[in-house]
Amino acid sequence: MSYTRSYEIRLRVFEPLVVHPEYTGFPVGDNRERIEELVAADADARLISLPPDPVADSYRGTPIFLTSDEGGDGFTRVSPVQDDIRSWHALDALEEVSSKSELDMIVPKAARRRAAALRVEWMQDDPDTRVFTRTSSWDVSPVWWLAIDPDEDEVIEAEDEHGNPRVFIRTPILTASARMEWAFDVAKEKSRLVSVVESAESFTTWLDSFDMNSVLELDLGGMSEVLWPDTGSELVHEWIDALDQDDTEAAIRAFNMYTRKWEQLMLYSRAS
Repeated sequence: MSYTRSYEIRLRVFEPLVVHPEYTGFPVGDNRERIEELVAADADARLISLPPDPVADSYRGTPIFLTSDEGGDGFTRVSPVQDDIRSWHALDALEEVSSKSELDMIVPKAARRRAAALRVEWMQDDPDTRVFTRTSSWDVSPVWWLAIDPDEDEVIEAEDEHGNPRVFIRTPILTASARMEWAFDVAKEKSRLVSVVESAESFTTWLDSFDMNSVLELDLGGMSEVLWPDTGSELVHEWIDALDQDDTEAAIRAFNMYTRKWEQLMLYSRAS
């Protein structure tokens, strides 16, 4: 039994299987829980090793399927796990904000050398460099809510193997992209929150890099019981709508309310 990472929230893109011939030989089915358990067990084994190795190198290209029955439109879709590729991006970000001594403590030199060698090997194969999964801890980024609307999108309420609630919110990527482009234009023109504007621009570009028949899925994971149904998304939409209507007072009020909600959720991280 692997360590439970209940704080993780994932945003996945599922592309049609027909544009991924490399997965043709894989047995199609609902394999999500099995793959997640394998990935978590691999992470546990690396982190308790001596020296620890927080940079993944396993399960590259392993697909999680969104079957045609789940999608309801006859298309089977896939989302590559890519834990190694996402680890490399995380390591890049860590190197930008950490001193050498701090980095040596968090990610040993041997692990960084090994990761660099594997990354060079991967780059030589002329790879698809897109990242299909984004991960958040404890809460959902307000930028994600600009692309997803629980009041309009498909909501799947399920239970995990332990009987805990798990909520998935799915929307066609074309819908998500249209929402983001509109929200970005409004925020760019009328918001002073530079970091949010820059994140919205980057996020819009990311969405537009995928096949138009893809599905965007927000998996609230182990935070489902905390975040659902009071996700706070309505405050983000209220903020962008108020900006569009030049109602500065309402926009500030909505964003401040979301920020307070976010701060309350951060208490989970300090109590964990």
